[in-house]
Amino acid sequence: MDVLEAIRSRRSTRSFEPRGLEPEIINAIETAITSSPSGSNAQESHFVIVQDPAQIRRIKRFAPGLSGDPAAVVVLCSNRRDALERGGADTAEVLRFVNMGIAAAYVLLTTFSFGLGNCPVRSFHRGAIKEIVGLPGDIEPELLITMGYPAEPPRLKTSMPMTEVISHDHFGHR
Repeated sequence: MDVLEAIRSRRSTRSFEPRGLEPEIINAIETAITSSPSGSNAQESHFVIVQDPAQIRRIKRFAPGLSGDPAAVVVLCSNRRDALERGGADTAEVLRFVNMGIAAAYVLLTTFSFGLGNCPVRSFHRGAIKEIVGLPGDIEPELLITMGYPAEPPRLKTSMPMTEVISHDHFGHR
């Protein structure tokens, strides 16, 4: 699938068919994560790919923003200490979240290219998710991405007009 077409057509999916993901999709997710750039090449993020239905049910109990029954959940985690050691103060304060956002976009587009629906989820209890997936002290869950085969077509997206959100050379120049 063409990347720009994937960007134009991907929408959040919150209803999934009851079927698991093929190993090649998990491999593609792993490749997307490890191919994602990071500022100062700090690579301070960690990712937990959860496919065990019992684990997903536990996560759902503490993630009110998680809808449907996804085949997998990727838990995107940050590590402030590693970010500081590997990339410095700017990485610890800001870049680790930028890096994670880029990785999230890679995961979203990669899974969409395999025909999966997905949805980023920020509404969850951090302490509970941390305990469920067994994160050590310095590693914190920051974002969940649900994924699976869509049970229904996603809603149409409405976007702001380009002239409202894009300027050229100076703010407000169209």
